[in-house]
Amino acid sequence: MGMLKKNFLLLFLILAGASLMADTGKIDISGYFENRFFLLERRDIPWENTGEKFQAGDYNRLRLKLNAPASEKVTVNLAVDLFTFHGFMTSPLGTYGAPVPPGTETDKVQVALDRAFVDIYFKKFDISIGKQRLAMGVSYLWAPLDVFNRVNIFEPKEEKPGANAFKIYVPLGKASSLSGVFAPVNRFHASRSGLRAQVQVFNVDAALTIIRAGDTKTSIYGLDLRGENIIGWWLEAGYFVSPLNKVKKIVLGFDYTFPLKSGLYWLNEFFYDSGGGKNCSDYDFNLLLSGKRFTLGRLYFFSLLRYAFSDFLSASLGYIGNWGDGSYLIYPSLQYEISRAVLISSGLYIPLGNKRGEYNVSKRNIYFLWLKVNF
Repeated sequence: MGMLKKNFLLLFLILAGASLMADTGKIDISGYFENRFFLLERRDIPWENTGEKFQAGDYNRLRLKLNAPASEKVTVNLAVDLFTFHGFMTSPLGTYGAPVPPGTETDKVQVALDRAFVDIYFKKFDISIGKQRLAMGVSYLWAPLDVFNRVNIFEPKEEKPGANAFKIYVPLGKASSLSGVFAPVNRFHASRSGLRAQVQVFNVDAALTIIRAGDTKTSIYGLDLRGENIIGWWLEAGYFVSPLNKVKKIVLGFDYTFPLKSGLYWLNEFFYDSGGGKNCSDYDFNLLLSGKRFTLGRLYFFSLLRYAFSDFLSASLGYIGNWGDGSYLIYPSLQYEISRAVLISSGLYIPLGNKRGEYNVSKRNIYFLWLKVNF
C-alpha cells in the first residue's frame, strides 16, 4: 500500500495548494465516476467450455477536475484520476499503456495526475503550460493529424490522456488565429511540436498545420476544412515525410440529421492511408499493440446511425470496415440517460468478414455495459 498512500498524499497536496492559490469562493470542482464492464466471447470455443469461452473485466474511474482562478490573468487547472481494475483490465480502454506486470501493486489501483496546467492570458495572446489535452485536426474517428493521441475505434470521443506541453494561441482577427504546441520529452530531439494557422472564409473553417514528430523523425504537412452546406462536411489530409518513406493520409467525412420526430443522425468517414498494407500478409499486428500505427490497411469506412426515441433514450448502430481486406465491425448500442448527470450505455461489437482480416482475426465478440455519473 506504500505507493497508493504516496499517490493519495500527492493528490491531497495538489488540491490543497490549488485551493490556497485561488481566490476564495471561485474554485470550480467537478468530475465524474464511471464503471466500464466488458465481456469477451471467443467464438472459436464451444459453449460447454464456458471458462475458456468468456473472459470478464471492468474498471472504475473517479475523475476529479479543479479550475481555480489565481488572478484575473492566471487560471490553475487540475484533473486527477483514481482507477481500480478487475479481471483482465489493466488500463483504460483506448489508453493503450504498457501492460502492468501481474502481481504488482499498481495492477489493481492507480492514481494519475492527468491534467496540471496553468492558463495565462495576455492582451494579444494566451499560453498554457503543463500537462494538458492536445489535439489537432477536425475528423471524428481517424484523426491523422492528431499525433499527440491514439485513435480509439471503440470510443472516438473518450477522455484523452494529458501531455506535458507548452501551447500558445494568438487571435489574428475575428476569423483567423495562429496556435503552436511544443511537447518536450526526456530526449529533447524526440520532442513533438506543431504550428497551426486557421481562417474562416465563406463559412468554411480552413487550417494549415505543420508538425514535427522528433521521435520518428517525421515532418507532417496538413490541411483541414470544415463547413456546412445542407450537410455538414469535413476534409483532413496529411503528408508524412520521414527518412524511410512518404505517406499520404486523407479523411473525408459528412453528417446529416434527418427531420424524423426526435431526429435521426447519420455520420460517415472515409479514410485512405497510402502507408497501409495491401494484403493481410503485409500486416504487423505488433504495430497496433505498440501504438506505432492505429490501422493496418489502406482504405477504411466508418458509419454511425443514432436515433433518439426521447430526450433520455437513444439507440445507435455503427460500422467500421477495412475495405482492403473485407473485415469489419458491427456495433449496436443503447444509451439511457436517467438524468442529466447519469448515463447508462450498453451494446456489443461483432467482428465479421474475412477471418484473416484486421477486424476479425481475434474472433471475439465484445459485450459492454457502462455507467457514468457526472457531478
